Amino acid sequence: MKKHFFHIILTSFMTAICLSSCHIDGTSYDADSEKGYQEAGKLILKAVDTNDSKVYYMKFEGSEQNGNNLDFVTIKVVTATNMAYSQKILLAGSQQALPIEEIAHTFEAPIYKDVKGFDIKNFDAKKIIDQIEQAKALIPKNSKFKAISNYTLEEAVPAGNENFNNGVEIGKQTTSFNLSFTMQQPNGSEGFAEVRCIVDEKGKVKYDIE
Repeated sequence: MKKHFFHIILTSFMTAICLSSCHIDGTSYDADSEKGYQEAGKLILKAVDTNDSKVYYMKFEGSEQNGNNLDFVTIKVVTATNMAYSQKILLAGSQQALPIEEIAHTFEAPIYKDVKGFDIKNFDAKKIIDQIEQAKALIPKNSKFKAISNYTLEEAVPAGNENFNNGVEIGKQTTSFNLSFTMQQPNGSEGFAEVRCIVDEKGKVKYDIE
């Protein structure tokens, strides 16, 4: 296996401000446990009107750097009137849905009738955990699982600016997540690595280390 790994991506400054101002506290779900994703699925369903809206993006994350916590999920939704918006839902503490933010048409201009969307009514947390366990099994020998920093489900949608659509397979749904682990260095010290995991159409997981 090639020894090339992605370094962890720091949580954005704006996200940190949001989480701080919303006072996330209390019990936090583990990012590799079924319970947290089950709860997230319920909160997403509660926040979205499935009669006239489709969810085409979901990103589950933690607020602690290198921590294995599932603290919030960001969703992107298109309505029957073709308005696209994003919304952050807190999973820890208050478990509240924050105000929606309209997405600029220039960057994302999904058409409701063309978007397949993800089935949030039958959200499958067990499938997510199965994928994470597959990824854990690929961790190099003498290494130890550290965290899942994010888990993302995404459907490619067109942008209003045609230049942004070059090379994009509109309608394609992808699943990916970042897994980190500690590993023993030749000098005896403990190192840290993070790798992006890709889930294929058959549900099989591989490391994206090309």
